[in-house]
Order: sequence, then C-alpha cells, then structure tokens
Amino acid sequence: MPERIIVLTAEPTTGEAGRILRKELSSCSEDRDETTTARRMRELFLFMADHADHLTKTVIPALQAGAVVISDRYADSTAAYQGVTLQGIVPDSVQWIRSIYRPWNVIPDKTLLFVLNPREALERLGARSAREKFERNDFLKEVDMNFRLLASLEPERFVQIDAEQEEEAVSKSALQAAVGLISRGR
Repeated sequence: MPERIIVLTAEPTTGEAGRILRKELSSCSEDRDETTTARRMRELFLFMADHADHLTKTVIPALQAGAVVISDRYADSTAAYQGVTLQGIVPDSVQWIRSIYRPWNVIPDKTLLFVLNPREALERLGARSAREKFERNDFLKEVDMNFRLLASLEPERFVQIDAEQEEEAVSKSALQAAVGLISRGR
C-alpha cells in the first residue's frame, strides 16, 4: 500500500477569521456584553467564516490530493458550542447551525468524540491562568449534551472514546480508530 499523506489541522485556524475569532473570544468576560444577541451571532458567523476558509485553503485541496485530513475541532464543535450560546435566540439551535453548514460543508468520514465529564475536564486544565469563556462547568455540561445528540444522530460516523481513562488508554483508543480509518483507505 502506498504511503498516505496526513494533514493535521485545527479550528479555529490561524487564518484571518480565526485570528479575529480568537481575539473576540479572549476579550469576552462574564462582566462584558458577551450575552447580547449580536455578539453571539457575530461569534457564530466568525466560526463559520473560519471553517469556510479552512475548507477552501486546507481541507478540500488536501482531500483532492489524496491526503487524510485530521482536524482538532470542526463543524460539529461549532454546532455543539454555539448551540449552547444561541439557546433562546433561535429554536433548536444545534439543528439550525447544522442546516446552515449542510449545503457547503465537507462531512468527515469519522469523528472521534472524547467523552469526559465536564468537571473532570476542568480539573485537568488545572490552575491555568487564562481560561476561555467556554471553560465553565455549567456551559460544558450543555456542550456535552449537544455532542451526545450529534453522536446519536449519526452513530456510524461518531467513534466515542472514554476519555475518563488514563491518558495512555485514551491515546491508544484514538490511535486505533484513526489507523483503522486510514488503513481502509477512507
């Protein structure tokens, strides 16, 4: 079997929209206007603009060249996280976001979902001085429910990995899933 090129990516990207988005996220605090509808919608569409740029400049060209693309966060993350921020603004926010993506998104062959209790996730972050606005237990509980909803809608695409395990076991499970996908040539 010929060698496969593997392209590693992440969202938000380091592109223009990703940089603007990161600046927006770092300037948010509970004391500011982050709860306004305009700010929430701007944030969603910055994530989408960054994703569109990521598809155009990285994902689609890599796939067309026969590469395997592995991305740390993707459209499902936007649906899960922004689905929480848009609760009460649009009905069924997760599905609404997915419907916006549907016509132009590239759906992954597989999505690894690392299942971890939000409280444990925050404990693992430790005493890190700079936390993102999303790193709150109540918020992450709702994000977790959104990810589980997405996995239930497409169980053949989602590989759920028990991230409560030790780091080595989690890594082994993720590697097995990735190698299995790559070795099938998909």
